[in-house]
Amino acid sequence: MSVTAQAITPDVLGAWVIKCNPRTTDVASMLDAGRADERWCVAGNYRTQLMTVGQRVVFWVSGDPRRRGIWGVGHLIGAAEPGPRWKVPTDIVLFSQPVLATALMNVPALSDLEVFRAPQQANPSWISVDQWAALSPLLPGPSSEICVP
Repeated sequence: MSVTAQAITPDVLGAWVIKCNPRTTDVASMLDAGRADERWCVAGNYRTQLMTVGQRVVFWVSGDPRRRGIWGVGHLIGAAEPGPRWKVPTDIVLFSQPVLATALMNVPALSDLEVFRAPQQANPSWISVDQWAALSPLLPGPSSEICVP
């Protein structure tokens, strides 16, 4: 079954993707701190209900093709919290240099990432277990050691 037709379950989830628009979020201050913000808006839907402590999170910065890509990885530190705007608490360490989307698009196992297929979709997006296996060796640092419980 292709990723595009696959329902998200804990068995196929490799990581959640939290997308950030640098036009509306101060990415520069996060880079200075070496960490992404601790709370991110997510849609109140079935995906949000699947989010649990310890699951991997990939931090995706959208926008300018020269900067668009994965800027860090981490994990969820709490369940999504309902409200007028649902939020999920994260612990995400940023890389010194992002892994750009242009590089990821050239990896066959990653060419159908949801952030490429549906870039305007609300948080969270996701990466399958197979996509994570292809992605994790491309990420700097100890990202491959972050485990989904």
